[in-house]
Amino acid sequence: MIRLNSDLTLQRIPIDDRQFCIVIDNFLESPQALIEFACNNADHFYTTPAGYPGPVMNLNPGLLDDFHRFIRSRMSREFGFLRGDPRLKTGLTMTTLPPERLANFQRLCHIDPRGEPGRRNYAALVYLYDNEKLGGTAFYRWKRPDIVNRALELELLDPSAAATFLAEHSATFRQAPRYMTASNELAELLTDIPPRFNRMIFYSGEIPHSGHITSPALLSNDFRLGRLTLNCFASVLPR
Repeated sequence: MIRLNSDLTLQRIPIDDRQFCIVIDNFLESPQALIEFACNNADHFYTTPAGYPGPVMNLNPGLLDDFHRFIRSRMSREFGFLRGDPRLKTGLTMTTLPPERLANFQRLCHIDPRGEPGRRNYAALVYLYDNEKLGGTAFYRWKRPDIVNRALELELLDPSAAATFLAEHSATFRQAPRYMTASNELAELLTDIPPRFNRMIFYSGEIPHSGHITSPALLSNDFRLGRLTLNCFASVLPR
C-alpha cells in the first residue's frame, strides 16, 4: 500500500496570472519502499514508440487507495472538480531516452490527451530521486497552437512529414534533438518547479508542460539513480 504522511503542508505556486499548481513536500510515508518496488518489478515496465520517453509501469489501484482518496478529497477542493466519478490512472515512469532518440513530440511540451467532452484533465507527480540535476517540471503557454495542431495531424500520418513541417516553423527543430527547457517559436516558458525527493506536484494537464531536463547525460536506467516518478492522471468533472 502506498501511504501518505499524515501531516501535509500545501503550497500554491503560481504558473501565470490565472493558473497555479500545488506543491507538497515529504508526501509519501515510505518513498524508498516504492523505489525498491520498482527495482523488484523491473520486468513489468514497458516502453511505447513515441509516448513517454522511457519505461512505464501501471500500478494496481488496490495499492493506491490513500493516494487516490487524497486526490478526490483535497485536490478537488483546490481545483474545483467533483469528488465523484474521477477516472484515475497511476503508474511509475522513468525518463531514460537520450536526446538523439527523441521523437518529434518528445522534443516539445504537451498537454495531456483529452478525454470525453465536459471532463477536465489533472495530473499528480511525485519525484522519487535525490539528484535535483535530473530536473523538475516546466509549464508553458502556446505561441503557435495552429502550428502544433497541424504538426500533430501530420504526425499521425507520417512523422517525417511532421518533422519537416516543424523545422519550417521552428529553429529548434532545425537543430540537434534535445529536451525542451526554454521558450521557442512555438511555446513560451512560464515557470519550472524544481524537483525534491518525495515532493508531489498537482496541476492541470491542460497547461502545456514537460520535464525540465537540462542535463540529459545524467539520465539512467538504474531505478535508484535515475529520474523515477510516480504519476497519476485524473479525468474529472468540473463543479
